[in-house]
Amino acid sequence: MEDTSDSALDSSRVIWTGCHKKFCLFWSPDMDDIVKAAMLKWPDVPDCYGWLALDARGQWRMRDEACQRTGGAGDIIRNPALQAFIGRNYQSDEAGNWYFQNGPQRVFVELEVCPWICSLTPEGIRLHTGAALTSISAVLIDEQQRFYLTGENKLCLLDDRDTELLINCIQAESPENALEVLDIWLENPAGGSLHVRLPGQRNTLPVQFAKTTEMQAQFPYIRKPAP
Repeated sequence: MEDTSDSALDSSRVIWTGCHKKFCLFWSPDMDDIVKAAMLKWPDVPDCYGWLALDARGQWRMRDEACQRTGGAGDIIRNPALQAFIGRNYQSDEAGNWYFQNGPQRVFVELEVCPWICSLTPEGIRLHTGAALTSISAVLIDEQQRFYLTGENKLCLLDDRDTELLINCIQAESPENALEVLDIWLENPAGGSLHVRLPGQRNTLPVQFAKTTEMQAQFPYIRKPAP
């Protein structure tokens, strides 16, 4: 079946089959134990590349053959149970390739930016997998003025829809002055200090400038895994 429409990806069960270049996705909310059993029963299932992606807003995207040919982003997977299942079985290998363990098969994930996306909630920091990021060590901003949080050995891009919320967390005379304080700091990051207090955090954290190449060297990952 080759229906990649949102309605297909929203259904309670999705099956992809076909030639060896495709993969079969069969899931249910209680599939995690089946994943472990399938890995033992079928240890030699070929790996899959190009069919699954993680965008800069933490959305899983299914990429069919047309998307792969044209470089399209793919269809957003909208079903909450399927999102959670992928998130629970999301991990990396020793080389820094990230993948979803789909039963006995590794479905490698193309990363728009980096392996983790986070958002700000009133209770604290939430990863795109649904897990909480409770220990935060640094707040970084790159050359494109994108914010990242680091902690628990993770580099997490902040969902751009939460940028304003983070700016409002900057320590300033008033929230109205936070953007002005950030703009002044961005003109000369080495010449002053900038601090934020994030939701759910007791202590303030300094904001540091870092190039994306530097972050990738510190937290190695491969954006486009290949065989």
